[in-house]
Amino acid sequence: MDHRETARILVAGSGPAGLIAALGFADAGFPVTLVGPEANGQDGRTTALMNPALKMLERLGVLDEVRSQAAALKVMRIVDATSRLIRSPVVIFRASEIGEEQFGLNLPNSALNPALAGAVAAHSGIVWRKLMVESWRLDADHAHAVLSDGSEIAASLAVAADGRLS
Repeated sequence: MDHRETARILVAGSGPAGLIAALGFADAGFPVTLVGPEANGQDGRTTALMNPALKMLERLGVLDEVRSQAAALKVMRIVDATSRLIRSPVVIFRASEIGEEQFGLNLPNSALNPALAGAVAAHSGIVWRKLMVESWRLDADHAHAVLSDGSEIAASLAVAADGRLS
């Protein structure tokens, strides 16, 4: 297939980071093409979001939908998990020490992903291509993503949010 299109902003990845990025750009008025498979509603992991990120979810209209399934992050424990002979001591911070009720929320991805995907599907400024990016090519003006169906998308701005190796 020799299908080429141009996007202003291309977001690769349909996990929480990619979905939030697509919604954020679209909410700011930019046309967005999102590339990634259907959001995983069976993901057993969680995502910890600090209060500033929660304000973003609230602005995007997603927080109220997932708040009841979240756990408040009231204590932070910093551990030096290296194998060095001399390690830093464990440090504990409490949100109450800085006058906060919580540092943020720990949200199950099984709730967060479907809520974000629903918001993406409802947003008229986002086109969601439910394919994988097979390869990237950069030139002076654009990032080019070749998708799993052989089509190509060129974008002025590309956001790689498609996993820990992106």
